[in-house]
Amino acid sequence: MLVLSRRSKDKVVFPQLGITIHFIRVQSGQVKIGIDAPREIKILRDELHTDEAAFERQLNLLPRDVRHGIRNELHQVSVGLHLFKELMIASLPEEADEVFVQIQEALGRLDAEEALNPPLKNGPKKNNGSVVLVEDQPNEREMLASVLRLKGVDVVALTNGTETIDYFRDNPAPRHLLIDMQMPECDGATAIKTLQSQGQLDSTTVFAVSGVSPEAYGISVGGDGVDSVDRWFPKPLNPTNLIDALTIAVG
Repeated sequence: MLVLSRRSKDKVVFPQLGITIHFIRVQSGQVKIGIDAPREIKILRDELHTDEAAFERQLNLLPRDVRHGIRNELHQVSVGLHLFKELMIASLPEEADEVFVQIQEALGRLDAEEALNPPLKNGPKKNNGSVVLVEDQPNEREMLASVLRLKGVDVVALTNGTETIDYFRDNPAPRHLLIDMQMPECDGATAIKTLQSQGQLDSTTVFAVSGVSPEAYGISVGGDGVDSVDRWFPKPLNPTNLIDALTIAVG
């Protein structure tokens, strides 16, 4: 289950559907939401119904029980979004959180619906190597891990720098380390410097993620030594840029 934090610039990703919900602004009891989706998925305001006939034709191609289940989930999402908006306007954030969790669960069920996920035409995705992903925020960690796994990447997800140091001590080094800098229990910079001083990152490409500059953590980019990483990705992270970097690093 994903838990909504309702901060501006937060986002929720449904990788199977290719849908990302962006919280552009949360202020004064109102929320402004943006939605990214593939071109083949139509996004309509509730007062626009020009594509309903096309949607009905596509839906009617599915078995009756599948259609019924999809309609129910879409109905819950539609009513839930309306209720979420009204609760935010009424300054009832806790109730809005509960409703949004229900919306997420409905979208998750749609995300897992086999009828909406046709088999891959080009065979299995290329494996871009193993990644140790370190992020203390559970939502961000699980969403990014899901995106990478869908691209054929083997992901080990950890929650802080201490876990990272322990993992490298007890396991073979991964191809890549993707680590957040600001974490409450042993931050990313401390973990990187500790592992580099022990020679445990010699065969690992290190990607750092942070909302501030490398200089704030005494880190250089693209150099050698115990204070350096291979790439620095600013937040908010663009997953496409990360995947491209992983592919290039594998060669």
